[in-house]
Amino acid sequence: MTKARDRRARRDKEADLLKRIREDDDPAAKEEFFARYSDLLHRFAHKYHSEKLPYEDAFQLAALGLWKALHRFDPSRGVSFITFAYPTVEGELKKHYRDHLELVRLPRPLRDLRQRVNAESRALEREGRRSDVKTLAQKLGVSEEEIVEALAADQNGSVFSLDYPCGSEDGETFAYFMGHDDPAFEAVERDLVIEEALSSLPPRHRRVIEMRLRKGMTQTHIARELHISQMHVSRLIREAVSMLQARCRAEPEIDIA
Repeated sequence: MTKARDRRARRDKEADLLKRIREDDDPAAKEEFFARYSDLLHRFAHKYHSEKLPYEDAFQLAALGLWKALHRFDPSRGVSFITFAYPTVEGELKKHYRDHLELVRLPRPLRDLRQRVNAESRALEREGRRSDVKTLAQKLGVSEEEIVEALAADQNGSVFSLDYPCGSEDGETFAYFMGHDDPAFEAVERDLVIEEALSSLPPRHRRVIEMRLRKGMTQTHIARELHISQMHVSRLIREAVSMLQARCRAEPEIDIA
């Protein structure tokens, strides 16, 4: 009888707090209400905190979920508040992980299994036991292959910024070790293409183009060097360009006049 009266008293007290919050927005009622569920919030924070989500942040997210549940709860449906609030609080934490901490989206079954694996691993560590693949598979009732997949997903589900420090004493970031385009390689490739194209020209046309493009000589200087007229040089250049364009099927205009 005593336990029944205590349960009834707790329900009545909770109903009174909910009424004061709903109707009067009573700050004292809010504070007392959250204090009643402090242990629940700490349990959620302990379950979901990680290297990516500190304990304090997990607790605040759990409190946010409780606050949302408080505003959505309808006592007339005959469901207790704790029954209604539990999935709402957990959903808030899962949503935060999904939307803010994981850029690599995993299938929901794999995501749920990974969460169970992490929780069971922490439980085994608290008991001083080793959380190996075989033990986890037996504890969770799944195959060892599924455990391996969940562990791999946990290790490869995070994405770091290129500005993230990599732990080097010199302060290098990940970007320091990333490959990038080397202009020298592009120059070599360009010279090879040009050389192959020039090799297809008649000797006289090739010599004029090399003097104009590679040596930067003017048409007048080329004409003087080859003992021909400037008009002849201009004609040779136009013919060479036409042949190169036909060979390379190039559209860009070549300004060598």
